[in-house]
Amino acid sequence: MTPHQLDYDFSGLFTPPNTPGLDTGFCMDAELEQARRAIVAAHDEGSLGFMGLVDQQLDGLRQRLDALCEGKNFTQQVVIGIGGSSLGSLAILESATGPLKGLETFFSENIDAHSFAQLLGKLRLAQTLVVVITKSGTTIETMSKFWILYDRMIEELGEQAASAQVIAITDPERGALRPLGMARGFELFEVPPNVGGRFSVLTSVGLVPLVLAGFDVEGLLEGGRAARDHFLASPVGSNSCALMAAHQVALMRAGISQVVMMAYCDRVLPLVDWFRQLWAESLGKRVDRQGRVVHTGITPIKALGVIDQHSQVQLYAQGPNDKHICFLEVEQVGPPLRVPAREGFPEALGHLVGKTLDELLEAELQGTRSALQAAGRPVSRFRMRSGSAFEVGGFIMGWELATAVAGELLDIDAFDQPGVELGKKIAHGLLGRADLRELAASYTQSSSEPEMVSLFC
Repeated sequence: MTPHQLDYDFSGLFTPPNTPGLDTGFCMDAELEQARRAIVAAHDEGSLGFMGLVDQQLDGLRQRLDALCEGKNFTQQVVIGIGGSSLGSLAILESATGPLKGLETFFSENIDAHSFAQLLGKLRLAQTLVVVITKSGTTIETMSKFWILYDRMIEELGEQAASAQVIAITDPERGALRPLGMARGFELFEVPPNVGGRFSVLTSVGLVPLVLAGFDVEGLLEGGRAARDHFLASPVGSNSCALMAAHQVALMRAGISQVVMMAYCDRVLPLVDWFRQLWAESLGKRVDRQGRVVHTGITPIKALGVIDQHSQVQLYAQGPNDKHICFLEVEQVGPPLRVPAREGFPEALGHLVGKTLDELLEAELQGTRSALQAAGRPVSRFRMRSGSAFEVGGFIMGWELATAVAGELLDIDAFDQPGVELGKKIAHGLLGRADLRELAASYTQSSSEPEMVSLFC
């Protein structure tokens, strides 16, 4: 038995005749190899920095963090970011198979005043490191909450002490956070210019919080490196990352425009959140590289087994056949908790006595997957052995590579996000930024009254 496992089983994508899915004669090797070579070439030219992150050494990063913490009684860290600035590290920490020996870690992403106030109440400010992450330094959600927390730290600890407890991760040259950090004496880490936010989890963006939390970052990078090397060395017919992309794009062409990633283990569910941003923001594009309007993309949907067997599977099995269900499975979920043999347990459930919760979960998983296949719905599965750091690293790098390949197959830029920028500008204008007020007004002013009715009398 190998210590790690990350298998991609796509046999369930080949659906019965006259139903959407992949034909058993599926082949797009030439197109796929062209896409793979384009990714390799971009990597060799240095424009795709995410592929080389798995080769980095962590000694320098660890030394800086050790020096920052030396002689201090830090027990907590709060990571303030949003989207690609925090989703990855949050997902990886949640996936940990056992207790971590580093700092207790809190994440703050949304600008919900109630939840942020609750978080502030949990922090012991004199013992808290603040990790603020924004490449531009102008992210509304991140910088507003950071400034509230930093202000409280100054009031309690004094400006010099408060500033010594701030780590700022931002662009190496541009943006608003770097000059602020230099002026205030924050510990500064860089986001590489050739790595976009949603691909940045293996940069200092993810590694700094993970190291401080005590996660096995060496194992994470090792797993990512194994997936990257497999992609570089394997022919497309057996190249998992390339096939993942090819199957998704082929299904989209066949009318399957949504992918449901259904985790069957609570602690890997946040990995689905990370995947959703990566897939949606990278592939949802209005125009292709020739400027033609294509409105392309594959909608990612999050689900958790067994909970969503009772809320969503009815739709997936008997509703529109426009979804591919991708199961994310972990073979060894937890300790062997067994249903005990004690008098009074319903006779109709007697067959459960002696079974572990892992066995029950596996049976539910197989039952759901088999039922969906019987209904002619395309399914695939990713199976980990234990959800180790190595396996999670392979999952992260594997999907980043698959996303890049899918972008090539769709002939779009998978590394920009123009659809997000306008909303940010309007928000800044509404909040009073002088150079964007007119823009905001042009989009939000309306001469007609809103049409609405109340749900209450």
